[in-house]
Amino acid sequence: MLFDYHVHTRYSADSGAPIIEQLRAAEKAGVTHICFTDHVDFDGSGLPAADIAARNAEIEALRDRFPAMDISFGMEFGMKDKTACKAAYDYVKGCHIDFVIGSVHMVNGIDAYYPEYFEGRSRDEAYLAYMEKDLECIRVSDFSVMGHYDFCAKHSPYAERSMSYSLSPRIFDNIFRELISRGKAFEVNTSAWRHDAPWGLDILRRYRELGGEYVTTGSDAHRPSSVGNRLPEALEMIRAAGIPYVATFKNMEPVMHRI
Repeated sequence: MLFDYHVHTRYSADSGAPIIEQLRAAEKAGVTHICFTDHVDFDGSGLPAADIAARNAEIEALRDRFPAMDISFGMEFGMKDKTACKAAYDYVKGCHIDFVIGSVHMVNGIDAYYPEYFEGRSRDEAYLAYMEKDLECIRVSDFSVMGHYDFCAKHSPYAERSMSYSLSPRIFDNIFRELISRGKAFEVNTSAWRHDAPWGLDILRRYRELGGEYVTTGSDAHRPSSVGNRLPEALEMIRAAGIPYVATFKNMEPVMHRI
């Protein structure tokens, strides 16, 4: 089984991908479980929130064409504070939602995706600032999983882009303890690896040592060519870390799949 639980469509302001093309790409990649997680951001990013009701209706109209694929309805919201979290949930009130990714994109008003975030900062300074924001935001937000802990590495300008547990054992441990105590998990997101070797085995092992039992996996695909990208490698790493389950979600409840 392959689980792509982080997929965007044309309903996200930063994607032009038709839902039908994302589904065709998932089918071709062997994805068995998919969740569409379009952006609903009130974190100062400036991205207009996706029309989740219209998106859900389009997905429903296409479901019968992909009977072998388990399709879920989700959203990704930009974590900032309690107000941003409430605004996201209020926005989708009345829409069916199975799954919510809480992600940090903005750090002190700057998007960690863009070059200006890294100006005047060493790699460790840039990454630590991002991780500190992750910890701050998960303490005041509600979500199914914490999205892409390594988002800041995605387009970082450094020769070595990978993120490791040694960057800050304190911050990682505090994040893991917060998630585990609340019955939450985090996402293994393959998009930051780009063409590099996968990273995160040390991080996953520590998460498991502290009691973590499950994660989700996602390509963070904004175009069909990225759907399902490197998910087999993610599953192998999760197994190697000793984590027993990958979760999918229905009606905001996790469904555990032993791997």
